[in-house]
Amino acid sequence: MGHLCLLWRLVRLVLVELPICLLIATLIWTIIDNLTIGADRLVVLGTTGAAAFAAILFFAYRLSRKPSDAHGSAAFATTGDIRSAGLRSRGVILGKRGGRFIRFGKPGHLLTFAPTRSGKGIGVVIPNLLDHPGSVVVTDIKGENYRITARHRGSLGPVHAFAPFDPGIESASYNAVEFIRAGTVNDVDDARLIAEMIVAPEGHEPNHWEQEARVLVTGLLLHIALDMPPHRRNLRELRVLLMRSREKFDAVLAHMGDSKHPIVQRIADGFSQKEAKERSAVISTAQTRTAVFDSPQLAAITNHSTFRLEDLKNGVMSIFLIVPPEYATVYQPFLRLMVGLTTAAMTRNKRVPRHPVLFLLDELPTLGSMRPIEDGIGYLAGYGAHLWLFVQDLDQLQSTYRKWRSMIANCAVRQAFNVQDNDTAQLLSAMLGKRTIPVTSCGKSGRLPFLTFASTYSEHQSEIGRPLLAPSEIMLLPESCQLLFVQGCRPILAQKLRYFEERAFKGRWSPWRMEAAEDDPGALISAGMMK
Repeated sequence: MGHLCLLWRLVRLVLVELPICLLIATLIWTIIDNLTIGADRLVVLGTTGAAAFAAILFFAYRLSRKPSDAHGSAAFATTGDIRSAGLRSRGVILGKRGGRFIRFGKPGHLLTFAPTRSGKGIGVVIPNLLDHPGSVVVTDIKGENYRITARHRGSLGPVHAFAPFDPGIESASYNAVEFIRAGTVNDVDDARLIAEMIVAPEGHEPNHWEQEARVLVTGLLLHIALDMPPHRRNLRELRVLLMRSREKFDAVLAHMGDSKHPIVQRIADGFSQKEAKERSAVISTAQTRTAVFDSPQLAAITNHSTFRLEDLKNGVMSIFLIVPPEYATVYQPFLRLMVGLTTAAMTRNKRVPRHPVLFLLDELPTLGSMRPIEDGIGYLAGYGAHLWLFVQDLDQLQSTYRKWRSMIANCAVRQAFNVQDNDTAQLLSAMLGKRTIPVTSCGKSGRLPFLTFASTYSEHQSEIGRPLLAPSEIMLLPESCQLLFVQGCRPILAQKLRYFEERAFKGRWSPWRMEAAEDDPGALISAGMMK
């Protein structure tokens, strides 16, 4: 059918459209050649002109026909759309378009899909650490974000870097037990939150042993906060209690049973009633989750506090959580705990800061499923906090969070670049939507005996829906491009940033060459080793 359709178009061109074009050309030549026209030639000229005018209307109609929106009207945002959506004035930096920053300054959270080594640091995290005027909380696995931006962040306010394994950084300290408002109506909930962060579920939801371990840890934390002397009120003491022998642990339960706090008593009595096998399994689960606090380095930075989390909203403060990549999994409970407590501090301090507190949570799935994050997306924006969540792909988010669809839907900004897996690409293609495109189909009927082609031939115009970008096209986007989905605006095809190429950041970042700099051109440029 394809070659017949081509033949039909050729016939139509020769027999219809070409003669019409020649007619128009003849008319123009006649007008030029006959400036003085007699009456007998006027009729011919008028007839020719009318035919030419009809031909012009015919071609104008064909050219002006536009496809409808029957199958979708998806399109990328224009520069005017970006400006009308208020994405030029203030807020966090998303990328560039037309040589200017694209910003987002409304209440809401952000989600980035980007695989490893795709430029998250040089294009998203570092630019915003150099630009954001408010407080920040950063999971900085390699420590490079701290080293490049600490000087500038220090000019805005105190900088606290948790770096227990980096001798080149004076580590901050925070005692999570001090987060418990002992002796108030809030102490049980505070202790329960800490227990939830320490005893992470292996799946989407905690199993029976994990739930019971959380209850036990909650009771022990309350016991430590209420009944222990000040020098023993820390997470190292929690580990010490859990590792006691059976007889000594029974003595701990007896001591808890004599506590003045009714919940401490209840937890101790309930645990004492369990059968030996169940008790052993629960204690074993709690021991496994608290093993990280055997670390002398971690014990040193969790036995006292050098700042208050609530001050994140009282001024400009920067918190960096730095753990080497090889230790990230082992020290997951500590990272979870600090992220969970900082998000909880947002609701504890009711003050709405002048600039939102920005959470830059790189490699979010490595922290495991976190209820303060999963639920916080729904309400934290109202408390002056922006969560910026970074995941490598859709599979990571699905395998970690049960409510992953809700998390995506409740983020005001979705960003993606260097996508290499089909599932993420399919999601993004569906988010982009479809556009309506015209399709020409040809048909034939009958055949004269002396002709080799159809006696009756027709051409039919119809419309179909086509993705704005197919999954395969998304995976083939240039490395310098990114997709942005911002509430209230059409999808944006934008450029990624490289902070060291931006004049706006000149003089703010500090040169630093990481040990693996050969794999990161940005690090080499930062060190002045690449021009």
